[in-house]
Amino acid sequence: MKSNKTHTAKTFAAVLFWLFAAGSAFSQSQHREISRGKEKKLVVSMDIAFGSIILEKGDKDKIAIIDYEEEKEDDHKFQVGYDVDGETGRLKVKLKKSKSLWNDDNDENRYRRITVKLTESLPVWLDLELGAGKGDIDLTGIQLKDLKISSGASSIELRCDQPNRLSAERIEIESGVSKFTATNLCNVNFRELKFSGGVGAYKLDFGGELTQDANADIEVGLGSIVVYIPKEVATKVIYDDNWFSSFDLDRGFKKRKSGVYESVSDDGGKLLTLKIESGLGSVKVKRK
Repeated sequence: MKSNKTHTAKTFAAVLFWLFAAGSAFSQSQHREISRGKEKKLVVSMDIAFGSIILEKGDKDKIAIIDYEEEKEDDHKFQVGYDVDGETGRLKVKLKKSKSLWNDDNDENRYRRITVKLTESLPVWLDLELGAGKGDIDLTGIQLKDLKISSGASSIELRCDQPNRLSAERIEIESGVSKFTATNLCNVNFRELKFSGGVGAYKLDFGGELTQDANADIEVGLGSIVVYIPKEVATKVIYDDNWFSSFDLDRGFKKRKSGVYESVSDDGGKLLTLKIESGLGSVKVKRK
């Protein structure tokens, strides 16, 4: 009996050691903090070939806090560069593509993870390119002036849970063979938004606070898109109808003329204008 207990204990200890060794072999990390100087605005460029990226608000005294994790045996080249040109800080984050083009999606996203926390104290111009992987983009608390997102075979969730303190000059989103979900887009406080979808499933939620007249140009190729609009937001929908796509509009809208529909808010506030085009897919516009 004693020998069995001893054997079991040794086996258990060996398993624990193996798990610890395996964990240390499969994971390595890099950490970078960039302190704030005399910058008055921040331009961010991120080129991520493959992996999982988390972007959110960080420390007001730091330009950025960046963490990167990957498998130790990988040879991916992760690069972070920062320089100041006059009053403009320029942050560049880049992760080159894996040598193996056919990898298990879960393993890739698990062991190639980038977390970027941006300052809440400066106006930010953000350009993000994600080839394949996952993106969790939380713009809450970031003073956004300009946003461009380009994604390939990826899944991205974007949200903004509080009104942007600045007026965003331009929002441009290109989504390829992918899934894209955006929540509380009106909180981004944009004037012009352009969304281009290729083949995928898309959800655009224009919730939040609309503080200025805004225009959104939405184009979808071969895919489905659902657009959510709060009942309190005055909205005009312009839809370019064709024989190859389906269009489903909530009963809260009234047809003004061919291809033009309107819903009037109770408070007569600012106007959100949506121009929607679809190639071969389905479009649904719902009030919530």
